[in-house]
Amino acid sequence: MNKLSRRKFLSRSVMGIGSAVIAPRILMDLNAGTIYKSVRMPVGFQVWTVRDQLVKDFPGTLKMMAGLGYQSVEMCSPPGYESSGFGPLMSLKAREMKQIIRDAGLICRSSHYGMNELRDHLDERIEFALESGQTQMILSSFGLPQEAAMSDWIKAAD
Repeated sequence: MNKLSRRKFLSRSVMGIGSAVIAPRILMDLNAGTIYKSVRMPVGFQVWTVRDQLVKDFPGTLKMMAGLGYQSVEMCSPPGYESSGFGPLMSLKAREMKQIIRDAGLICRSSHYGMNELRDHLDERIEFALESGQTQMILSSFGLPQEAAMSDWIKAAD
């Protein structure tokens, strides 16, 4: 016979009761098609996940994603991610990008940037963010090597 400790019994009971309380609500939302209405923030995606399609057909890919229920997109800085395949987007001005995103039925409040492009082109990137309607600039990484020491991380954070 397998002995069940009091601790295991209580934790499993709590999980079971919690599931019984939450599951009907989730199923009801899914059946009614209102799962997005229970979320208070717009459901979004990051362009990295669809980068291959995005650079081939920027407006079409955004419309497709909006059709799937997404309401927000997080862009990347095209110059900062040129070598990762986003070079074709560099031909768009910030205002053009904003209009294409808006025409697709999406909003773009943020983009992610690399540390070096912020160090070397900060004013330019701030201007891009403002012109494209962003309210947040995300630092995607410090750009440190995998073997970086803690002192390197502290210096980068400073």
